[in-house]
Amino acid sequence: MKIRILTLSLTILCLALTASAGTTFFNDGGIDGNDNAFFVTGPNYINIGQSYQDISNGFVSAASGTPNTLEWGEWSAGAPTSFSYEIGTTAFGTELGSGTVAQNAGNSTFLFNNAYGYGVYDVKVGITSLAMTAGNTYWLSISNATDAANDGTQGWDLAGPNGGPATCNFRQSGTNYGYCGYGGESFTLTGGTAPGTPEPSSILLFGSGILGLAGVLRRKLNR
Repeated sequence: MKIRILTLSLTILCLALTASAGTTFFNDGGIDGNDNAFFVTGPNYINIGQSYQDISNGFVSAASGTPNTLEWGEWSAGAPTSFSYEIGTTAFGTELGSGTVAQNAGNSTFLFNNAYGYGVYDVKVGITSLAMTAGNTYWLSISNATDAANDGTQGWDLAGPNGGPATCNFRQSGTNYGYCGYGGESFTLTGGTAPGTPEPSSILLFGSGILGLAGVLRRKLNR
């Protein structure tokens, strides 16, 4: 009985540790939603006579590995429908990855309506990227954020009153004008196992260790 209790307890502990596994490559701060945001309309913005705008945030990776999840704060006048991302080693670079992500209630959670008339959303999506190296500088760009009206009213939330530690550049109609004048926008890049989903290889590793420990204890108790 003692062996069964110990084995079960160790199994639960190991699964809990595995489920929380994951690497944070960069965290530029939580979603503020009330201070400011920069438009991320991109070239798909169709209003005639208006300059489209993309935003790129430079940051230093805190870890080595491959990010696979992007979380960011979005302002939108209507329910958001899609956005594009780019990851590179220079502002608006794409060599590490890029893509367009469809948005829905499952990956874009409505938080509240702010005083400016925008809905504030917590967007958390899977992305495709090449590996990063700790200590190196990379750039995350967001553009082409749209809603059903395609009215160019989407924005990337500024992380707190003065932005986070990332460096912000803005590009209008294809020209990079450099520094935004504020800190970075709210976003987090993570990798590894999604929360609550243990990796099969980790489970097998922990399981074999537990069985070995149980065997040793059983032999000692049977002496």
